[in-house]
Amino acid sequence: MKNLLLLLISTAYIVFIFYYQSIQRLPMWSLYLLAITNLLSFIFYGMDKLAAIKHWQRTPEKHFYVLALLSGWPASVLGQIVFNHKISKVSFRRWFYFMSLVNATAVVGYLLY
Repeated sequence: MKNLLLLLISTAYIVFIFYYQSIQRLPMWSLYLLAITNLLSFIFYGMDKLAAIKHWQRTPEKHFYVLALLSGWPASVLGQIVFNHKISKVSFRRWFYFMSLVNATAVVGYLLY
């Protein structure tokens, strides 16, 4: 149930961004940033899960936080669910949610004011 809620919030955020871009409140580069950070986020979760399974060098958590802060958190949520990765580590989730909230608040605040 929690995963469904997170996916709905992520989808609503993406729709919100596309809507504001369509009414020309956001520059086109912002959609490029959104696409790149989300693609990287999803790939990083897949690579880190593979590294965890194979006992290879892992991706530092700060990279996930930076991607979340740069609007990559919707795909991070998807990556966490698809790869079943980083979903039980409470300290990671706490910081991840914080970075996602900071990003969403900044973007929504910018667009509404």
